[in-house]
Amino acid sequence: MKIAVIILHYQNLTDTLECLESLKSQDYTDYEILVVDNGSNDNLESSIQNHPRIHHLKNPTNLGFAEGNNVGIRLSLERNADAVLLLNNDTVVSPTLLSAFANAAATHPQAGVFGAKIYYYDDPTTIWHAGGDVHLRSMRCFHHGCPDSDLEKKWDVIRPINYACGCALFVTKEAIEKAGLMAPEFFLLWEEIDWCWRIRKAGFDCLFIPEAKVWHKISRSFEGGNRGPLWQYYYFRNRLLFLKRNFSRAKRYGFYFSHLFKDISQILCSILSPKSSKDNIQRNCSALRGIRDYFLRRF
Repeated sequence: MKIAVIILHYQNLTDTLECLESLKSQDYTDYEILVVDNGSNDNLESSIQNHPRIHHLKNPTNLGFAEGNNVGIRLSLERNADAVLLLNNDTVVSPTLLSAFANAAATHPQAGVFGAKIYYYDDPTTIWHAGGDVHLRSMRCFHHGCPDSDLEKKWDVIRPINYACGCALFVTKEAIEKAGLMAPEFFLLWEEIDWCWRIRKAGFDCLFIPEAKVWHKISRSFEGGNRGPLWQYYYFRNRLLFLKRNFSRAKRYGFYFSHLFKDISQILCSILSPKSSKDNIQRNCSALRGIRDYFLRRF
C-alpha cells in the first residue's frame, strides 16, 4: 500500500520541521510526504530541501484546512497513492504510525477511514483523542478518552467511531473516490466530521486504531489558541453547516428551537455580565458572528 502523508503548513515553521523529523524514523517504507504550504510567508521551501521523500506544494493564499488538504489529496491520487494520511504540522508521531494504519487497512477492508490515538504533546501519556462522536440532540462534538491516562490501558482496542480527528486522519483511495473530498466551505473545524460522516454514509466503516500514535500540540495555527475567538467563530458557524449538510429540515428546525436559541441566550448573558472578562467577551462575540454568518451564508 502506497501512503501519501499530507502535511498542511501555515506559519509555525519550527513545528513543521519537528513533525517532519519524527517521520524520518518510520518502520514503513512505501510512502511519500507532500508538504502543502497554505499561503505562508516563511522559509519553508529552503528549510525542507534536504528532507527525504518530500514534495512541496505552495498555495497562493490560505485556503483553510479543508481545501488546503484537498490540494494535496488530489495530487496524491494522481501519483497513485492507495491511501492518504492528513497529519497536522503541530504533531510528532511514533515510528510505527504508518505501519499501524497500513496493517489496519489490510485487516479491515470494509473500513475507509481510520483515526489515531492522539496524546497531549506536553503530557505524553495523557490521551487527547481516542475517536470522536457527536451528541445528536445538542450537536456538540466530543472526544472519547480525554483526558484519560494511557497507562490505564482503557483505549487499546480497535473499535468503530463516528469520526476520526483531522489531526491524524487516514483515508483510503476507495473511500475518497466514493465520498469525494472535504467540503471547502468549512474552511476550519467540523470538516473532518462531515467527511467521516459522508464516508460512513457511503458504506465504509470508521475505525479507531490504538497502535497509531501521535502527540499533538493542539491548535497551534489558531490565532488566540484552542477555544479562542477564531476557534469559537468556526465552531459555531460550522456546527450549523454540518447540521444542514447531513440532516433533514425537520431535524434542523428542531435543533434551533431546542438548543440554538438557548445557546444564543447564554452567549448574550455572558457578554452582558459585569463579571465577564475582555477575553470572554471576545470569544462570545466571535461565536455570535459565526452563527450570524451561517444564516447569511457567508462561507
